Amino acid sequence: MDPQLPLAQIQSMEQAVSDSEAPRRFNTVLISSFAIAAVLLAALGIYSVIAFSAALRAQEMAIRIALGSQRSGILSLVFVSAAKLAIAGCALGLLGAAAASRLMQSLLFGVSPFDPLVLALAAVFVLLLAMAASFLPAQRQLLLNL
Repeated sequence: MDPQLPLAQIQSMEQAVSDSEAPRRFNTVLISSFAIAAVLLAALGIYSVIAFSAALRAQEMAIRIALGSQRSGILSLVFVSAAKLAIAGCALGLLGAAAASRLMQSLLFGVSPFDPLVLALAAVFVLLLAMAASFLPAQRQLLLNL
């Protein structure tokens, strides 16, 4: 190079790569934060529905306890109703994911929109989230009825 040429916009290769990746990184952080907010809202919604359902069945649970039902029977009553709702929600969610996959295809990197492993893991995660969210209402109703 000519030593008389002025040097402008000097940056390292790491900086150049980082600058070129900044928009994609921003989109990833934005989508991830929306995903985390969606998971928290889903957990809160599942908890609310299960708590309301368990509160409506409080008299039934009290009668079952009075007739000699075990703790595990009362807990399974709440968990089974939560599982039914979660399975129905997962089925509808998988159908919605299949319908929206063409729109999301441009945002997916290295994963096909119909990847069975990703869809199965998402459904299992929602089922586990529903079971975790139903634990507190089940315990509360059990303690209120004892």
